[in-house]
Amino acid sequence: MGLSTESRRPLEDGKRVRYYSLNTDDVAFVRKVLKYRQRQREERERKRQKEQERNAAYAAIMQSQYGINPPSTPPNNEYGNNKRGGVDTDEQFSDSWWKRVKYYAQLVAHKVESGVEVVKEILSTLTSDQRWGVMLEFEEVCPEGFTQMVAAAPNWVEWMG
Repeated sequence: MGLSTESRRPLEDGKRVRYYSLNTDDVAFVRKVLKYRQRQREERERKRQKEQERNAAYAAIMQSQYGINPPSTPPNNEYGNNKRGGVDTDEQFSDSWWKRVKYYAQLVAHKVESGVEVVKEILSTLTSDQRWGVMLEFEEVCPEGFTQMVAAAPNWVEWMG
């Protein structure tokens, strides 16, 4: 811990005895450091709990509005972040990408009657390439719904990003 000691040698009956005690300034400093670290841990825990509450509220909103679970956040990699960089061309991941696009296309087909804003909200949770894939699939599986949406929102290409 880096604490220093002080020693004294009292003269008692000619015996050579040495008494050691901690330096009081060092003890006071270490206590301040420990209190600071404890506050930091508590603050991190508060932030983590708030984030969990926000995520739970978002999940509840997605479930109640759209009847779906929100997209999950990818797990952190060895660097502590969830940014993967690039597109993985592994067939397994491509298959899951396509399944997700098809799922969202079906969801858009069912929700197009609710209005353009609902469709826009659904698509806002996806990446740009996923949005385009959803719209292509949506046009294929539900051409009349796609025509209805294009008529209601002629600028739909702008919010595809």
